[in-house]
Amino acid sequence: MARKRQGGSGPENETLYDFKTSDGALIDVAEQAPVPRLLDYIFEAGITANSTDIHFDWHEDGLVVRFRIDGVLHDVLNVAPSTALALVSRLKVLANMDIVERRHAQDGRLSVTLFGNEHDMRLATVPTTMGEKVAVRVMTTRATFSNLKELGLADDQMQLVEGFIERPYGMILATGPVGCGKTTTLYSALMNINERSDNVMTIEDPVEYRIIGTNQVQVNSRVDFSFAEGLRAMLRQDPDTIMVGEIRDNETAKIAVWAALTGVLVLSTIHSNDAPSTVTTLFNFDIPGFLISNSLIGIVSQRLIRKICPHCIEKYKPDTDLLKQMGVDAKKYKDAEFNRAKGCAECFHTGHSGRTGVFEVMDCNEEIKDLIFRQTTREVIRQVARDTGMKTLKESALEKVRAGTTTVEEYFRVVYV
Repeated sequence: MARKRQGGSGPENETLYDFKTSDGALIDVAEQAPVPRLLDYIFEAGITANSTDIHFDWHEDGLVVRFRIDGVLHDVLNVAPSTALALVSRLKVLANMDIVERRHAQDGRLSVTLFGNEHDMRLATVPTTMGEKVAVRVMTTRATFSNLKELGLADDQMQLVEGFIERPYGMILATGPVGCGKTTTLYSALMNINERSDNVMTIEDPVEYRIIGTNQVQVNSRVDFSFAEGLRAMLRQDPDTIMVGEIRDNETAKIAVWAALTGVLVLSTIHSNDAPSTVTTLFNFDIPGFLISNSLIGIVSQRLIRKICPHCIEKYKPDTDLLKQMGVDAKKYKDAEFNRAKGCAECFHTGHSGRTGVFEVMDCNEEIKDLIFRQTTREVIRQVARDTGMKTLKESALEKVRAGTTTVEEYFRVVYV
Protein backbone atom coordinates (compact mmCIF):
# COMPACT_ATOMS: atom_id res chain seq x y z
CA MET A 1 0.00 0.00 0.00
CA ALA A 2 1.30 3.49 -0.82
CA ARG A 3 2.26 5.76 2.03
CA LYS A 4 -0.54 8.11 3.13
CA ARG A 5 -0.05 11.85 3.27
CA GLN A 6 0.25 13.13 6.80
CA GLY A 7 -2.73 15.29 7.76
CA GLY A 8 -5.62 16.46 5.63
CA SER A 9 -7.89 14.37 3.48
CA GLY A 10 -6.48 12.26 0.67
CA PRO A 11 -7.91 12.28 -2.85
CA GLU A 12 -9.94 9.18 -2.03
CA ASN A 13 -12.11 11.52 0.09
CA GLU A 14 -12.48 14.19 -2.58
CA THR A 15 -15.95 14.77 -4.03
CA LEU A 16 -16.30 12.82 -7.28
CA TYR A 17 -18.49 13.96 -10.12
CA ASP A 18 -20.08 12.59 -13.27
CA PHE A 19 -18.15 13.09 -16.50
CA LYS A 20 -19.76 14.39 -19.66
CA THR A 21 -19.81 12.39 -22.88
CA SER A 22 -18.46 14.93 -25.35
CA ASP A 23 -14.69 15.08 -25.78
CA GLY A 24 -14.55 18.86 -25.40
CA ALA A 25 -16.35 18.63 -22.06
CA LEU A 26 -14.07 15.75 -21.07
CA ILE A 27 -10.97 17.89 -21.57
CA ASP A 28 -12.54 20.56 -19.35
CA VAL A 29 -13.30 17.98 -16.67
CA ALA A 30 -9.74 16.61 -16.85
CA GLU A 31 -8.38 20.10 -16.15
CA GLN A 32 -10.63 20.68 -13.14
CA ALA A 33 -10.02 19.71 -9.55
CA PRO A 34 -9.91 17.17 -8.13
CA VAL A 35 -8.52 15.28 -11.18
CA PRO A 36 -5.23 17.24 -11.46
CA ARG A 37 -4.67 16.95 -7.70
CA LEU A 38 -5.54 13.25 -7.84
CA LEU A 39 -2.98 12.64 -10.59
CA ASP A 40 -0.34 14.67 -8.73
CA TYR A 41 -1.01 12.56 -5.66
CA ILE A 42 -0.64 9.32 -7.65
CA PHE A 43 2.66 10.44 -9.19
CA GLU A 44 3.97 11.67 -5.82
CA ALA A 45 3.00 8.44 -4.07
CA GLY A 46 4.44 6.31 -6.87
CA ILE A 47 7.76 8.13 -6.92
CA THR A 48 7.98 8.14 -3.11
CA ALA A 49 7.42 4.37 -3.13
CA ASN A 50 10.21 3.98 -5.73
CA SER A 51 7.81 2.55 -8.29
CA THR A 52 9.25 1.73 -11.69
CA ASP A 53 5.80 1.60 -13.31
CA ILE A 54 2.33 2.94 -12.58
CA HIS A 55 -0.61 1.09 -14.09
CA PHE A 56 -4.14 2.41 -14.62
CA ASP A 57 -6.30 -0.72 -15.13
CA TRP A 58 -10.02 -0.79 -15.80
CA HIS A 59 -12.43 -3.14 -14.07
CA GLU A 60 -16.17 -3.29 -13.42
CA ASP A 61 -16.09 -0.71 -10.61
CA GLY A 62 -13.85 1.86 -12.26
CA LEU A 63 -10.08 2.22 -12.42
CA VAL A 64 -7.45 0.49 -10.29
CA VAL A 65 -4.13 2.26 -9.83
CA ARG A 66 -1.24 -0.15 -9.31
CA PHE A 67 2.42 0.48 -8.50
CA ARG A 68 5.21 -1.87 -9.56
CA ILE A 69 7.56 -1.83 -6.57
CA ASP A 70 10.67 -4.01 -6.69
CA GLY A 71 9.26 -5.85 -9.68
CA VAL A 72 5.86 -6.73 -8.15
CA LEU A 73 2.54 -4.94 -8.78
CA HIS A 74 0.51 -3.66 -5.80
CA ASP A 75 -3.05 -2.27 -5.88
CA VAL A 76 -2.95 1.14 -4.19
CA LEU A 77 -6.06 3.06 -5.18
CA ASN A 78 -9.56 2.54 -6.61
CA VAL A 79 -10.90 5.39 -8.74
CA ALA A 80 -14.66 5.65 -9.15
CA PRO A 81 -16.10 5.42 -12.71
CA SER A 82 -17.26 9.05 -12.49
CA THR A 83 -13.62 10.19 -12.29
CA ALA A 84 -11.77 7.38 -14.05
CA LEU A 85 -12.32 8.51 -17.65
CA ALA A 86 -11.39 12.09 -16.78
CA LEU A 87 -8.20 10.82 -15.12
CA VAL A 88 -7.18 8.85 -18.23
CA SER A 89 -7.96 11.90 -20.39
CA ARG A 90 -5.84 14.10 -18.14
CA LEU A 91 -2.92 11.69 -18.65
CA LYS A 92 -3.37 11.79 -22.42
CA VAL A 93 -3.55 15.59 -22.48
CA LEU A 94 -0.31 15.93 -20.48
CA ALA A 95 1.46 13.41 -22.76
CA ASN A 96 0.28 15.18 -25.94
CA MET A 97 -1.76 12.21 -27.06
CA ASP A 98 -4.91 12.31 -29.17
CA ILE A 99 -7.68 12.43 -26.58
CA VAL A 100 -10.34 11.45 -29.16
CA GLU A 101 -8.52 8.33 -30.36
CA ARG A 102 -9.47 5.35 -28.21
CA ARG A 103 -9.33 2.57 -30.78
CA HIS A 104 -5.56 2.42 -31.27
CA ALA A 105 -2.58 2.21 -28.93
CA GLN A 106 -0.69 5.45 -28.35
CA ASP A 107 2.66 6.46 -26.86
CA GLY A 108 3.66 9.69 -25.19
CA ARG A 109 5.82 11.18 -22.49
CA LEU A 110 5.89 13.93 -19.89
CA SER A 111 8.21 15.18 -17.14
CA VAL A 112 7.50 15.56 -13.44
CA THR A 113 9.73 17.41 -10.97
CA LEU A 114 9.46 16.16 -7.40
CA PHE A 115 11.77 16.75 -4.42
CA GLY A 116 14.24 18.51 -6.71
CA ASN A 117 14.57 15.58 -9.13
CA GLU A 118 13.22 15.44 -12.65
CA HIS A 119 11.38 12.26 -13.56
CA ASP A 120 10.65 11.30 -17.14
CA MET A 121 7.31 9.51 -17.59
CA ARG A 122 6.80 7.26 -20.61
CA LEU A 123 3.12 6.58 -21.25
CA ALA A 124 1.56 3.84 -23.34
CA THR A 125 -2.16 3.26 -23.87
CA VAL A 126 -3.94 0.20 -25.20
CA PRO A 127 -7.68 -0.28 -25.81
CA THR A 128 -9.22 -3.07 -23.73
CA THR A 129 -12.77 -4.38 -23.51
CA MET A 130 -13.29 -2.31 -20.34
CA GLY A 131 -11.57 0.91 -21.44
CA GLU A 132 -8.18 2.44 -22.22
CA LYS A 133 -5.44 0.95 -20.04
CA VAL A 134 -2.49 3.24 -19.36
CA ALA A 135 0.98 2.08 -18.30
CA VAL A 136 3.48 4.69 -17.11
CA ARG A 137 7.22 3.96 -16.89
CA VAL A 138 8.91 6.18 -14.28
CA MET A 139 12.52 7.16 -14.92
CA THR A 140 14.90 9.58 -13.23
CA THR A 141 16.47 11.46 -16.11
CA ARG A 142 19.69 12.26 -14.25
CA ALA A 143 20.36 8.89 -12.67
CA THR A 144 24.01 8.06 -12.10
CA PHE A 145 25.75 4.80 -12.83
CA SER A 146 29.30 4.73 -11.58
CA ASN A 147 30.11 1.41 -9.94
CA LEU A 148 29.54 -1.96 -11.57
CA LYS A 149 29.71 -3.64 -8.18
CA GLU A 150 26.62 -1.73 -7.04
CA LEU A 151 24.66 -3.77 -9.58
CA GLY A 152 25.21 -6.93 -7.55
CA LEU A 153 28.06 -8.56 -9.48
CA ALA A 154 30.27 -10.91 -7.47
CA ASP A 155 33.96 -9.98 -7.36
CA ASP A 156 35.01 -12.57 -9.93
CA GLN A 157 32.14 -11.60 -12.24
CA MET A 158 32.99 -7.91 -11.91
CA GLN A 159 36.59 -8.59 -12.89
CA LEU A 160 35.37 -10.36 -16.02
CA VAL A 161 33.03 -7.50 -16.99
CA GLU A 162 35.74 -4.90 -16.35
CA GLY A 163 38.00 -6.94 -18.61
CA PHE A 164 35.31 -6.98 -21.30
CA ILE A 165 34.90 -3.20 -21.42
CA GLU A 166 38.66 -2.60 -21.47
CA ARG A 167 38.85 -4.29 -24.88
CA PRO A 168 39.28 -1.83 -27.79
CA TYR A 169 36.75 -3.58 -30.03
CA GLY A 170 34.35 -6.49 -30.09
CA MET A 171 30.79 -7.10 -28.88
CA ILE A 172 29.43 -7.37 -25.32
CA LEU A 173 25.84 -8.53 -24.87
CA ALA A 174 23.50 -8.22 -21.88
CA THR A 175 20.64 -10.70 -21.97
CA GLY A 176 17.53 -11.63 -20.03
CA PRO A 177 13.77 -10.99 -19.98
CA VAL A 178 12.09 -7.58 -20.10
CA GLY A 179 12.68 -5.52 -16.95
CA CYS A 180 15.69 -7.46 -15.66
CA GLY A 181 18.08 -4.47 -15.64
CA LYS A 182 19.97 -5.05 -18.89
CA THR A 183 19.95 -1.39 -19.90
CA THR A 184 21.13 -0.32 -16.45
CA THR A 185 24.07 -2.71 -16.76
CA LEU A 186 25.04 -1.24 -20.14
CA TYR A 187 24.73 2.34 -18.82
CA SER A 188 27.00 1.43 -15.91
CA ALA A 189 29.52 0.00 -18.35
CA LEU A 190 29.33 3.16 -20.47
CA MET A 191 29.95 5.33 -17.42
CA ASN A 192 33.14 3.38 -16.80
CA ILE A 193 34.45 3.82 -20.36
CA ASN A 194 33.07 7.27 -21.25
CA GLU A 195 36.15 9.44 -21.81
CA ARG A 196 36.49 12.73 -23.66
CA SER A 197 39.14 11.16 -25.90
CA ASP A 198 36.54 8.66 -27.21
CA ASN A 199 33.50 9.12 -29.43
CA VAL A 200 30.77 7.25 -27.54
CA MET A 201 27.37 6.94 -29.22
CA THR A 202 24.11 5.19 -28.34
CA ILE A 203 20.96 4.35 -30.28
CA GLU A 204 17.96 3.61 -28.08
CA ASP A 205 14.19 3.22 -28.12
CA PRO A 206 13.67 5.43 -26.21
CA VAL A 207 16.65 7.26 -24.66
CA GLU A 208 16.06 6.43 -20.99
CA TYR A 209 18.85 8.35 -19.24
CA ARG A 210 21.03 11.25 -20.29
CA ILE A 211 24.78 10.65 -20.15
CA ILE A 212 27.01 13.74 -20.36
CA GLY A 213 29.64 13.41 -23.07
CA THR A 214 27.73 10.76 -24.99
CA ASN A 215 25.91 11.25 -28.30
CA GLN A 216 22.53 9.63 -27.81
CA VAL A 217 20.22 8.89 -30.74
CA GLN A 218 16.59 7.83 -30.48
CA VAL A 219 14.77 5.46 -32.81
CA ASN A 220 11.78 7.06 -34.54
CA SER A 221 9.36 4.58 -36.09
CA ARG A 222 7.18 7.40 -37.45
CA VAL A 223 9.86 8.31 -40.00
CA ASP A 224 11.21 4.75 -40.39
CA PHE A 225 14.40 5.58 -38.45
CA SER A 226 15.12 2.10 -37.10
CA PHE A 227 17.96 0.57 -35.09
CA ALA A 228 19.51 -0.73 -38.31
CA GLU A 229 19.35 2.64 -40.10
CA GLY A 230 20.62 4.52 -37.06
CA LEU A 231 23.45 2.06 -36.57
CA ARG A 232 24.55 2.43 -40.19
CA ALA A 233 24.55 6.21 -39.79
CA MET A 234 26.54 6.04 -36.55
CA LEU A 235 29.26 3.94 -38.18
CA ARG A 236 29.92 6.91 -40.50
CA GLN A 237 30.50 9.12 -37.42
CA ASP A 238 33.92 7.64 -36.51
CA PRO A 239 32.72 5.99 -33.25
CA ASP A 240 34.93 4.30 -30.67
CA THR A 241 32.08 2.78 -28.64
CA ILE A 242 28.47 2.16 -29.65
CA MET A 243 25.58 1.06 -27.46
CA VAL A 244 22.62 -0.46 -29.33
CA GLY A 245 19.51 -0.45 -27.15
CA GLU A 246 18.31 -3.83 -28.40
CA ILE A 247 19.11 -6.32 -31.16
CA ARG A 248 15.65 -7.18 -32.49
CA ASP A 249 16.17 -8.35 -36.06
CA ASN A 250 18.61 -9.90 -38.50
CA GLU A 251 19.72 -6.62 -40.04
CA THR A 252 20.57 -4.93 -36.73
CA ALA A 253 22.39 -8.08 -35.55
CA LYS A 254 24.51 -8.27 -38.70
CA ILE A 255 25.45 -4.58 -38.63
CA ALA A 256 26.37 -4.81 -34.92
CA VAL A 257 28.58 -7.85 -35.53
CA TRP A 258 30.22 -6.18 -38.51
CA ALA A 259 30.89 -3.03 -36.46
CA ALA A 260 32.55 -5.12 -33.74
CA LEU A 261 34.76 -6.75 -36.35
CA THR A 262 35.85 -3.43 -37.86
CA GLY A 263 37.29 -1.87 -34.69
CA VAL A 264 34.32 -0.61 -32.65
CA LEU A 265 33.37 -1.68 -29.13
CA VAL A 266 29.67 -2.61 -29.36
CA LEU A 267 27.40 -3.02 -26.33
CA SER A 268 23.85 -4.23 -26.75
CA THR A 269 20.96 -6.16 -25.22
CA ILE A 270 19.27 -9.23 -26.59
CA HIS A 271 16.56 -11.58 -25.34
CA SER A 272 17.51 -15.12 -24.28
CA ASN A 273 17.14 -17.29 -21.18
CA ASP A 274 20.82 -17.49 -20.24
CA ALA A 275 24.29 -16.69 -21.54
CA PRO A 276 24.89 -19.85 -23.65
CA SER A 277 21.43 -19.53 -25.25
CA THR A 278 22.42 -16.09 -26.54
CA VAL A 279 24.75 -17.72 -29.04
CA THR A 280 21.84 -19.78 -30.38
CA THR A 281 19.79 -16.57 -30.69
CA LEU A 282 22.54 -15.05 -32.83
CA PHE A 283 22.56 -18.18 -34.98
CA ASN A 284 18.81 -17.70 -35.45
CA PHE A 285 19.54 -14.20 -36.79
CA ASP A 286 21.39 -15.95 -39.66
CA ILE A 287 24.84 -14.91 -38.47
CA PRO A 288 27.54 -17.52 -39.27
CA GLY A 289 29.49 -19.01 -36.39
CA PHE A 290 32.84 -17.69 -37.62
CA LEU A 291 31.58 -14.07 -37.47
CA ILE A 292 30.13 -14.50 -33.97
CA SER A 293 33.27 -16.18 -32.63
CA ASN A 294 35.49 -13.41 -33.98
CA SER A 295 33.36 -10.56 -32.65
CA LEU A 296 31.92 -11.73 -29.31
CA ILE A 297 33.85 -10.76 -26.15
CA GLY A 298 31.43 -11.82 -23.44
CA ILE A 299 27.79 -12.25 -22.44
CA VAL A 300 26.11 -11.09 -19.24
CA SER A 301 22.82 -12.81 -18.39
CA GLN A 302 20.90 -11.37 -15.46
CA ARG A 303 17.76 -11.21 -13.33
CA LEU A 304 16.59 -8.81 -10.63
CA ILE A 305 15.91 -10.22 -7.19
CA ARG A 306 14.29 -8.43 -4.24
CA LYS A 307 16.38 -7.70 -1.15
CA ILE A 308 15.18 -8.33 2.39
CA CYS A 309 13.85 -5.33 4.29
CA PRO A 310 16.47 -4.47 6.95
CA HIS A 311 13.79 -3.18 9.36
CA CYS A 312 11.94 -6.46 9.90
CA ILE A 313 14.58 -9.09 9.16
CA GLU A 314 14.78 -12.34 11.12
CA LYS A 315 16.92 -15.48 10.94
CA TYR A 316 15.82 -19.11 10.73
CA LYS A 317 17.26 -22.56 10.01
CA PRO A 318 15.99 -24.18 6.80
CA ASP A 319 14.66 -27.72 7.09
CA THR A 320 15.81 -30.65 4.96
CA ASP A 321 12.76 -30.60 2.68
CA LEU A 322 13.33 -26.97 1.79
CA LEU A 323 16.99 -27.59 0.98
CA LYS A 324 16.03 -30.49 -1.28
CA GLN A 325 13.54 -28.28 -3.11
CA MET A 326 16.34 -25.79 -3.67
CA GLY A 327 18.46 -28.53 -5.19
CA VAL A 328 21.35 -28.21 -2.74
CA ASP A 329 23.21 -30.70 -0.57
CA ALA A 330 21.29 -30.86 2.73
CA LYS A 331 24.39 -32.09 4.61
CA LYS A 332 26.47 -29.19 3.36
CA TYR A 333 23.81 -26.71 4.51
CA LYS A 334 22.81 -28.41 7.78
CA ASP A 335 24.19 -25.53 9.89
CA ALA A 336 23.17 -22.75 7.50
CA GLU A 337 21.00 -19.84 8.60
CA PHE A 338 18.79 -18.00 6.14
CA ASN A 339 17.07 -14.63 6.46
CA ARG A 340 13.46 -13.66 5.95
CA ALA A 341 11.31 -10.67 6.89
CA LYS A 342 7.93 -10.36 8.57
CA GLY A 343 6.86 -7.24 6.72
CA CYS A 344 6.51 -3.74 8.17
CA ALA A 345 5.39 -0.22 7.30
CA GLU A 346 8.84 0.60 5.89
CA CYS A 347 8.55 -2.09 3.20
CA PHE A 348 4.79 -1.78 2.54
CA HIS A 349 4.43 -5.07 4.45
CA THR A 350 6.10 -7.05 1.65
CA GLY A 351 9.25 -8.02 3.57
CA HIS A 352 11.40 -6.68 0.73
CA SER A 353 13.06 -3.37 0.03
CA GLY A 354 15.04 -2.63 -3.12
CA ARG A 355 16.49 -5.01 -5.67
CA THR A 356 19.87 -6.32 -6.72
CA GLY A 357 21.11 -8.23 -9.73
CA VAL A 358 21.79 -11.92 -10.12
CA PHE A 359 24.29 -12.58 -12.89
CA GLU A 360 25.73 -15.24 -15.16
CA VAL A 361 28.85 -13.95 -16.95
CA MET A 362 30.24 -16.01 -19.81
CA ASP A 363 33.74 -15.17 -21.00
CA CYS A 364 34.10 -15.99 -24.69
CA ASN A 365 37.56 -17.48 -24.30
CA GLU A 366 39.31 -19.53 -26.95
CA GLU A 367 37.49 -22.74 -25.99
CA ILE A 368 34.09 -21.07 -26.23
CA LYS A 369 35.04 -19.30 -29.48
CA ASP A 370 35.99 -22.63 -31.03
CA LEU A 371 32.61 -24.11 -30.08
CA ILE A 372 30.81 -21.08 -31.52
CA PHE A 373 32.88 -21.29 -34.71
CA ARG A 374 31.70 -24.88 -35.13
CA GLN A 375 28.11 -23.81 -34.26
CA THR A 376 27.89 -26.25 -31.37
CA THR A 377 24.68 -26.62 -29.36
CA ARG A 378 24.05 -24.43 -26.32
CA GLU A 379 24.18 -27.48 -24.01
CA VAL A 380 27.79 -28.14 -25.00
CA ILE A 381 28.67 -24.43 -24.72
CA ARG A 382 27.05 -24.29 -21.27
CA GLN A 383 28.99 -27.30 -20.01
CA VAL A 384 32.33 -26.01 -21.27
CA ALA A 385 31.61 -22.56 -19.84
CA ARG A 386 30.86 -24.09 -16.44
CA ASP A 387 34.00 -26.24 -16.64
CA THR A 388 36.03 -23.08 -17.25
CA GLY A 389 34.55 -21.25 -14.25
CA MET A 390 31.22 -19.71 -15.24
CA LYS A 391 28.83 -19.24 -12.31
CA THR A 392 25.21 -19.92 -13.29
CA LEU A 393 22.20 -17.76 -12.42
CA LYS A 394 21.07 -20.40 -9.94
CA GLU A 395 24.46 -20.46 -8.20
CA SER A 396 24.58 -16.65 -8.06
CA ALA A 397 21.10 -16.49 -6.53
CA LEU A 398 22.00 -19.16 -3.98
CA GLU A 399 25.02 -17.12 -2.90
CA LYS A 400 22.73 -14.16 -2.18
CA VAL A 401 20.42 -16.37 -0.13
CA ARG A 402 23.35 -17.66 1.91
CA ALA A 403 24.68 -14.13 2.36
CA GLY A 404 21.30 -13.04 3.76
CA THR A 405 20.67 -10.56 0.96
CA THR A 406 17.47 -12.19 -0.28
CA THR A 407 14.98 -14.89 0.64
CA VAL A 408 14.39 -18.45 -0.45
CA GLU A 409 11.02 -17.35 -1.87
CA GLU A 410 12.79 -14.91 -4.16
CA TYR A 411 15.20 -17.65 -5.16
CA PHE A 412 12.27 -19.79 -6.33
CA ARG A 413 10.45 -16.82 -7.92
CA VAL A 414 13.35 -15.57 -10.00
CA VAL A 415 15.44 -18.66 -10.76
CA TYR A 416 13.97 -21.79 -12.28
CA VAL A 417 15.24 -24.77 -10.27
